[in-house]
Amino acid sequence: MKNKILLALILLGAVSTVKAQGRLELKDVSQPNDIYSSFDNEGAVMIRCHQSISLTFSSTMDKSAEPYKVEQDGSDNIYFIEFPTGSRYRGRALTISARGYQPLRYDFELKPKQLITLHITDPDALVDAGCYREHRNKGVLELRNMNYQEARNQFLLASDCSDTDSIENIQNIAIVDSIIYHRQKADEAFRLLDYLEAAKHYEEVVALNPYDTYAARRDEMSRKSFGEECETVFLQAENYFMEKEMNKALELYQRIVAKGCSKQYAATERINAIKSLLNAKKTHARVFSYEWSKDTPIGIHYGKYHMKRGRVGGFFMFSLNDKVLNALRSDCKYGDQKFPEMNMAFGWTVKIASPVWVHIGPGFTGKLYYGQYNEKAYPKKGYGPEEFSLLDKSKMGDDLSLKEPPVKYEDEWRHKNLAFAVSPVAGITLKYSFFAVRGTIQYRVSTKKELDDFIGKFAFSLGLGVAF
Repeated sequence: MKNKILLALILLGAVSTVKAQGRLELKDVSQPNDIYSSFDNEGAVMIRCHQSISLTFSSTMDKSAEPYKVEQDGSDNIYFIEFPTGSRYRGRALTISARGYQPLRYDFELKPKQLITLHITDPDALVDAGCYREHRNKGVLELRNMNYQEARNQFLLASDCSDTDSIENIQNIAIVDSIIYHRQKADEAFRLLDYLEAAKHYEEVVALNPYDTYAARRDEMSRKSFGEECETVFLQAENYFMEKEMNKALELYQRIVAKGCSKQYAATERINAIKSLLNAKKTHARVFSYEWSKDTPIGIHYGKYHMKRGRVGGFFMFSLNDKVLNALRSDCKYGDQKFPEMNMAFGWTVKIASPVWVHIGPGFTGKLYYGQYNEKAYPKKGYGPEEFSLLDKSKMGDDLSLKEPPVKYEDEWRHKNLAFAVSPVAGITLKYSFFAVRGTIQYRVSTKKELDDFIGKFAFSLGLGVAF
């Protein structure tokens, strides 16, 4: 008899022990595209569980399986554990323990950069859990199933329970209200094709409920559609820009910047360029003029003369005479009284006060002369008997006359020599409305001192043109 009683007590104790040990359920909710960012080839496991159940972990192949980070998401704790990967870790098992529950064993193989997501729940949490916990857990379950109105109803019922956790319950209701709000805003924006606004709200929903597959899918669709829309608008703006339809292009570029498209920085550069161009047209900042000087009567100039004081513009000018064209045709020879000459200059423009601008910059002068000369014997400002005597007669013969040189010496008479000078320029431009007048003085420094007189020290040019 005593033995039977003792056996019964042992059985009752065993039953009570089993009942005291609750059971947990593990569900792998990993997504195919989940990636774990790491510097090496580690992987990670993320475990989500209600904060009322505190979890500990151990591994069959690792000295430690301590989480490197624990986050709180609503009423859940999220544990992050990093593991090394490779063939040597095949057959690894993770043991998940919680006080009052039977341990769980999870066998897995982890690839480099892989993220495994596990969801731990108490399937018996609704059984004899008390009023508040019962409705709270039902609400959490409905929230994860995306039944947000029903989840809200359960949290409202939980608030009437005598054992309610008012702070937690208020937070749960706020989460559901936020999700409902963002879902409505996102769907409305999606219907109106405002994909960026829709994506922002869908992202908020996913942040509050990672199990909302509808919001995650719509978020991805919205971002893809937004990117395609931005690209279409940018290409249209570029087309208008190339076709010189600046006002239409400006409107589209501004839309790209306002929406925050990926090409907003390129669009900003275009906006600045267009505004500068439109402002230049409005103030007739560009000037094109014909330039005349005594020795180079054929000249042009183009420059920008901004209305705003202190803003620097630029200019370019070029001039030549008809003898340059003759030189290209080899029609010039020793004895000519005019010489092929060409000038080029560029630099900066600055406004002094309406309607006066100054311009200044470096320049260059090239001037050709003909004939074979003795060493250090250079022409001056014209040809005649004195210059003729400077020719190298050992090559050309002593009996040469100025009028009719022998044909066999024609190359000697046509031999080209370049006189080169550095020629900085400075001047004044008067600009009013569509008209502009320019005056420029050029100071020449020959690279060969012997040619100073031939090139000349100064040259003056006068320009007349239009501002547009």
